Amino acid sequence: MALIALDDPRWAELQHAYGAADDIPELLANLSIPKGERSEDDSIEDTWEELWSSLCHQGDVYSASFAAVPHIVDVLLQQPELLMFDFVGLPVKIEVERREAGISIPESVEPQYSEALQNLACFAASVILDKHDKSMSSALLTALALVHENTGVARMLGQITAYEADEAVDLFLNR
Repeated sequence: MALIALDDPRWAELQHAYGAADDIPELLANLSIPKGERSEDDSIEDTWEELWSSLCHQGDVYSASFAAVPHIVDVLLQQPELLMFDFVGLPVKIEVERREAGISIPESVEPQYSEALQNLACFAASVILDKHDKSMSSALLTALALVHENTGVARMLGQITAYEADEAVDLFLNR
């Protein structure tokens, strides 16, 4: 099955935290607008806030979450200069929560969903040695852990903030 196009009426049949997901395609399309072409009242931060709140609300994930991941990853792969935490953080958080809840990947988004996670991991591997802040480094490592089916490490990376990592290691070693 093909990727659900942003103009496909099936988005209205998908669900997110607040009901029908017919608003998600506009948010996804907004991700690819370069910073210099964005209007002042249309910040990328607002778009990401709405996507996080709708697609991964308090750790819950929805049918629209799985349909959105391939689009998010596709924007990043086509425009890697847009790299910011959310492009990696939201897809990996959705996948960690999916695994944690034991939710099967909906047939309507396979194999695109799994391929997107694989592509995200390949991207992560290609940039992991570049200089990143702690949050981005953790998100990139989480993407790699997930593609290697190392859910425990992915969960650990997602549960502690990057700034708590040193303290967590100390607690583990001194138990």
